Amino acid sequence: MKKVLLSIVFILLNAISQINAQTLIFEEKFETTPTFQIPSGWIAIARNGGSGWMVSSSVPSSLVGGFSGKVVSVRASSMSDDKLLITPLINLQAGNSFSLNFLIGATGSANKHYAVYVLQSPVSSFTGTETPALEGNISTGGTAVLKTINLSGYGGQNVRVYFRMFNSSGDNGTLILDDVQIRHQGVLGTSEIKQDSHSEIYPNPVSDDIHLKSEFKIIKAEVFDATARKMNTTLNNSILDVRNLQPGTYLINITTTNKTYSQKFIKK
Repeated sequence: MKKVLLSIVFILLNAISQINAQTLIFEEKFETTPTFQIPSGWIAIARNGGSGWMVSSSVPSSLVGGFSGKVVSVRASSMSDDKLLITPLINLQAGNSFSLNFLIGATGSANKHYAVYVLQSPVSSFTGTETPALEGNISTGGTAVLKTINLSGYGGQNVRVYFRMFNSSGDNGTLILDDVQIRHQGVLGTSEIKQDSHSEIYPNPVSDDIHLKSEFKIIKAEVFDATARKMNTTLNNSILDVRNLQPGTYLINITTTNKTYSQKFIKK
């Protein structure tokens, strides 16, 4: 079963990589930063005082598995701890799709709370009441988790990404961050989309519903983003509801009684 699942993931990743060229526009792995410091251009703010985020040496796999090399981390010593780590200013060009990826994990007991903000406003104006792009709670320590945030809605802006640890249990455990990346995915025109001779999807680009047309009975339709993550969509007869997807480029896998085929579509 595992081999089958890995094969499916590989096929999806290969198909998407051929349809959409991705470019790495920002990356920080913290490897060249001295320990107990932060990378040049980054900002660390301890909003409640005390020590804040800093680069540390490699994390033993016995504490947290999945990290390699240097990481950046912050210790949770009380529930009142509120620590920010802020990237340099990053330009996201208009008309393109972007995604933010990072690894996050924790040592110690449960309840390491964090949020990620993507903001244009000056660092000095941060209040903590801003709407996060992602907010989560690490309930079980010991494993690095890959997180992905769609940044396509921020195209045409100069932004900073804020990583915030707050409202965490004061057990002296540590929140750990690594491999921060922002990737750009060029959006292709619909004239570049190759249609299957036995199928058709329309409209494309789409805002709300995609209509699926096939010579054969449609059994299911699944949508994947550029990281091969399956998206939450609803198929009703031959109409696929995609209104809740973020703007960007997606791959749709349509399974009929005859075969399964893939096509690209653009969500406006």
